[in-house]
Amino acid sequence: MIKRLLTGTALLALSCASSGQPGNTAGSGGATGAAGMAGSGGSQQTGAGGSAAGSAGKGGTGPGGAGSAGLAGTAGTSGAAGGSGKSGTAGSTGGGSPTGGAGATGGGSPTGGAGATGGGSPTGGAGATGSGGTGVAPGDQSVLQRGHDLMRHATFTEPALTKTVAATMAPDATFNANAKLSGGMQSSVLYLQSGPAAAGCPATATGCLAKARTAGAGLFFAASHTNGVYAFDETTGLVVWHAGLSGGGDGVRGTPSIDPGTRTLFVALGASGHHEVHALSVDDGTERAGWPLMLSGSNLSTNPGTGSVSFNSPQQNEHGATLLLNNIFYVPFGGEIGDGGTYRGWVVAIDITNPTKFVGWVTAGGSEGIWAHGGFASDGTSVFAVTGNGHAGSHTAATDAEEVVRLSGMASFTRTAANVYYPGAWQGMDGSDKDFGSSTPAYVPLPAGSAPAAILVAPAKPGHVYILDGTNLSSGKYPSAGGELADLTVADTSAESVYTSPTVYNSASGIHAAINVGQGPANCPNKVQSSHAIISLLVQPGGTPIVKEAWCAPVAGNTGDVHQNGPPISTTTDGNAANAMVWFMNGAQLSAVDGDTGAAVFTTNGAGCSTPNMSFPIAVNGRIVVASGGGLCSWSPGGR
Repeated sequence: MIKRLLTGTALLALSCASSGQPGNTAGSGGATGAAGMAGSGGSQQTGAGGSAAGSAGKGGTGPGGAGSAGLAGTAGTSGAAGGSGKSGTAGSTGGGSPTGGAGATGGGSPTGGAGATGGGSPTGGAGATGSGGTGVAPGDQSVLQRGHDLMRHATFTEPALTKTVAATMAPDATFNANAKLSGGMQSSVLYLQSGPAAAGCPATATGCLAKARTAGAGLFFAASHTNGVYAFDETTGLVVWHAGLSGGGDGVRGTPSIDPGTRTLFVALGASGHHEVHALSVDDGTERAGWPLMLSGSNLSTNPGTGSVSFNSPQQNEHGATLLLNNIFYVPFGGEIGDGGTYRGWVVAIDITNPTKFVGWVTAGGSEGIWAHGGFASDGTSVFAVTGNGHAGSHTAATDAEEVVRLSGMASFTRTAANVYYPGAWQGMDGSDKDFGSSTPAYVPLPAGSAPAAILVAPAKPGHVYILDGTNLSSGKYPSAGGELADLTVADTSAESVYTSPTVYNSASGIHAAINVGQGPANCPNKVQSSHAIISLLVQPGGTPIVKEAWCAPVAGNTGDVHQNGPPISTTTDGNAANAMVWFMNGAQLSAVDGDTGAAVFTTNGAGCSTPNMSFPIAVNGRIVVASGGGLCSWSPGGR
């Protein structure tokens, strides 16, 4: 096993596209832009009717080089008033292998780029947004990253999960009894639909119990924060392989990412006094050649203009979900719980085609950690990171406290008004430990012709949700504070009331972004009597305000502690707006509410599941699966 030491040697920012290596095949072209959609574009599916034609997908970049560009999609038929439009025709893909980027913008990596915006909607008005490319073919249920797409929409297409069927959800008793791991779990579950080709246990796997496993059956992946990574058989829940990555430190806390082209799972590990980044085969858990990388007490080099700052690995902590974009693996860092020690916010970027190439962006001031468990969001080209509190007396270029920043490529950063935003309340947040960076934003493209073309939904710990221009974060105001398009008060502003990551979905009423709040739901159109709630925000392109609260749903149970750290997900049956539901952990039970109204659909009443803070469920093949304290919990219609 080779370990490469991350040192202070200066590295220049690298291009997003990787060069082809001998023997590798070219990546396919990015999938074409879908026609306008009535509902969210999920898993690279064709959108429903809209008047605008999809634009041509750019050529994706696979492990072996650039694929050719995809063809433009044809225009879909406009949706009739009150109903769904007909499907637009998808453009054909570019040539090459299936490892290229998907999504209308051609993200250039297996994870795909941004989905196309719609032209029509169920009401005949503005089209609904498309979601980011998921890196899988239509119909493939694989969940390769936290949030299921690059934009962090956390929405899933589940044809079987109608509202009627959802009312029959019950625990999968056999799976739940078998899917156990050693040590706790704080990262979220991932899923790969195409598991090892051969039946039974992989010959080179460690710890396999699934001896009767079906050939090609899918795998769920779970990372223990004390005992490495596990792969579970999708049917029985038995272990297919276990990679022990224990190192005596924080273990794995941020959700890993999967590259389907190379069938590799990338994971960041906090070991004793240093950090490691591993690349594991999804088929047997063995380490890829040239990995892991080790981050030790040596300096991690930073991009030009960032300054010479030491990466103090023993006092840095990797809380947030990782992100894989354009063959670059992004890893966020904050500090240890309690804000102690000497740490900063870091974004480490690693070229997965050549792991000797890596570099970091670091905050200008001390502390200013990137804490959000949901990690980054992306527009298919750039990544958005949100920082926490620091120690600055005034907000100058010498601090990055309480900011949203946009980075690109190998963590390259340009300090401009388009790339930096901080709220007017930053100093109060800074002085009371109400980190902006405790929640993850979501990037939301708006229908064609909208101004702005996209928004960033950015929740903050003290009960606010800031709506930013996705193309110009401060709307030209930086270095001054503000420039948000809207500032919504959704919870108690005197408390640490919001730790969340939005789920973005389409319903009959339009584009929604739903979050969880843990204390004092505020400004709900319908009154709720609980201190915890799920709140859905309705996006109104061109309207004033551009976003408003649509509904609140009470949460009777408590996930974790007083902060109710249980972010929701959403499903539709058609990838657009049909049967839109929002799902969340309600204490030890699973709940679903109507995505349009927030009305209760069902809460399970079988064997409960104790879930850790900030555990994100996923939806796979008609099931909802989530991490528990010592394994996985799954529910399906009728139970299995």
